[in-house]
Amino acid sequence: MFKTNYLLLSLVMAMTTVIAEDNTKKPQAPKPQASKLDDGKLHGYARLHHIFDGEANGFDKNTGSTMGLGLKYGQTFNKHLAIGGEFYGVRDTGFTNENKTVALGQFLGESKTDLEIGHVSGVHFTLKALPKKTKVSWARSQFKSPLTKIQITHVPNMYEYLRVDTGVLSGNLSLSYITDMAYGSRSAADFGLIGEGTGTAGMAVSPFSESPVSLKRGEYNTISETIGGKVKSSGIAVLGYEKKIGALNINLWDFKVDNILNNLYAEADYKFGLGKGKALILSGQYLNQDMDSTVLNAANGNTYGGAFYGAQAKLKYNKLVLIAAYNKKDDEGGLYNAWGANPGYTSSIFSRNEYRDNVSAYKGTAVYNFAKNLKVMVSHANYGQSDMVTSGKLKNGTAYKLASASDAKETDIAIMYKPRKNIMLKLFNANRTSEFDGAVGAGKTFEKTQNHTRLIANYSF
Repeated sequence: MFKTNYLLLSLVMAMTTVIAEDNTKKPQAPKPQASKLDDGKLHGYARLHHIFDGEANGFDKNTGSTMGLGLKYGQTFNKHLAIGGEFYGVRDTGFTNENKTVALGQFLGESKTDLEIGHVSGVHFTLKALPKKTKVSWARSQFKSPLTKIQITHVPNMYEYLRVDTGVLSGNLSLSYITDMAYGSRSAADFGLIGEGTGTAGMAVSPFSESPVSLKRGEYNTISETIGGKVKSSGIAVLGYEKKIGALNINLWDFKVDNILNNLYAEADYKFGLGKGKALILSGQYLNQDMDSTVLNAANGNTYGGAFYGAQAKLKYNKLVLIAAYNKKDDEGGLYNAWGANPGYTSSIFSRNEYRDNVSAYKGTAVYNFAKNLKVMVSHANYGQSDMVTSGKLKNGTAYKLASASDAKETDIAIMYKPRKNIMLKLFNANRTSEFDGAVGAGKTFEKTQNHTRLIANYSF
């Protein structure tokens, strides 16, 4: 299967060469993974996340107020050698009501005492401006790819890797090897609140030590540790190819996780110009997961692997943007998603059910720009019910296992205002129903709904 996937990548690359010969416009190669760290200037952000009172929620009984800081600095020497570092931290603002249920997952630890401050740092060494726009990097940093791109709050997911980017067929070809990963501040939500313990939303092992197997966030873990040490793995081999041919963008990626699985991902989008301020963008995606590990393929009563695909249409009409999206996961199992992937078109703020076993997901979004610095977004997604289960323990220690009992859905409303180019204010409400709402386990009927309002303020420099 692994050889077949690489053969498919080579075939598509050859096909794009033929297409390019017939294109009247000379294709522009995507730039190798660019870095803003290397200009000798300090870049970063200061960010506030304030959760309004959520004590009345059935699913998400928490509150919290956090401040995050990101700093990046790098310097280029003789146009060829770049060295840089980065730091991300999170702490309480002092406005958290400690008499209520605090959302501890916003930090990087497990208790109020060690959650006041959490941080992770990174560094990179890059040889660039080589022949054919080749660039070689060793880094502890974020990793640019569709299968490592995910929403963050303050501290992003970080990876230790060696990566080579070079120009091939007017596109960018990259070959990488990832050996370690440090989970960021939103990963606890990826595992629990969003993933509901199914291992499909970006983190597969609990970040809390009360679980039989757990790992610490904000620390670099080996790939074996990211799956709870159940299988020995030396790392993740990554092959990627990005190409632009006129209005067509193509992304092809293969992630081979040693002794665990292989992910083959393809995505394309095409933009139709409809006049000034108007455009239609059609997109499609496909992901095939081939599981190598029989141990993980029976984890938590769930199976993993199979095909995932999606389609999206995005219409821009002056100040209005309309998006219709669809994703389908076949019935061969959920997507085992332990390393921070969220490429799906139908993901919401707190829902990524499209990666679960046997799910058809639909999402509609409308965005209206009242001014250049003010816009409103409304979206609704429906995920139906999956064939997956979740498990846990009650406060008295009684174990339970739940099957889906309701159609999962989420409605999001957001207002975004930028008084200045580098300042952003965002107020949003997420109203969500879990597929396990109304499920019965250990003699208890579970209420799993969420009505979450949050303010985000961001200053970048």
